[in-house]
Amino acid sequence: MTSFIIALIVIIIIYIWIKREKGQLDFSILPEHFVVFDLETTGLKPDTHEIIEFGAIRVNLNSDKHDTFQALVLPRKKIPKKITEITGITQEMVGKNGDSLETTLPQFIEFIGDFPLVSFNAEFDMAFLTNAIQKTQASGLANNHVSCALKMARRAWPGRKSYRLTDLAKDGGLSAKGTHRALDDCKRTLIVYTAAATILKSAK
Repeated sequence: MTSFIIALIVIIIIYIWIKREKGQLDFSILPEHFVVFDLETTGLKPDTHEIIEFGAIRVNLNSDKHDTFQALVLPRKKIPKKITEITGITQEMVGKNGDSLETTLPQFIEFIGDFPLVSFNAEFDMAFLTNAIQKTQASGLANNHVSCALKMARRAWPGRKSYRLTDLAKDGGLSAKGTHRALDDCKRTLIVYTAAATILKSAK
């Protein structure tokens, strides 16, 4: 899917969601440029588990195109079966198409630059990212501002039964197909972040 089509679909879905919430689509509340990112990992513990995929969308609100980044990472240990079931990422996939963390991490850091960052569960992703930088002795982040779409969603829609990313995005009209691949989750996070930011502003 081209970056133009990604941008168009995201904008249409956000527009429909905001109209349903009786709000106005207002991109002026967002940074002009920002990066939505997501990591897929072999588990929940940054000290013992590993990153197996990077995904990111570099958003430019003055353009009809969003640049994207996606890279599989070959972990030192075999990917657990449960993780493959959740993400769809197999050992064969990372063996054939993945690169080492020492190769992919600097590429990812270069892609995000010094832009503000958005992640669905920022605490989780930043913990893995920081740990990976320390392990590989890669150049660190550029003191990027980080926003957590999950925290924003809880404020924008209090009292929901579920704050899972797929459930939030599904309510916005985006299919859950492709769940837990990094770039797919970036698209969902972008929708949730933009809609939540608009709703929170209108509530002031």
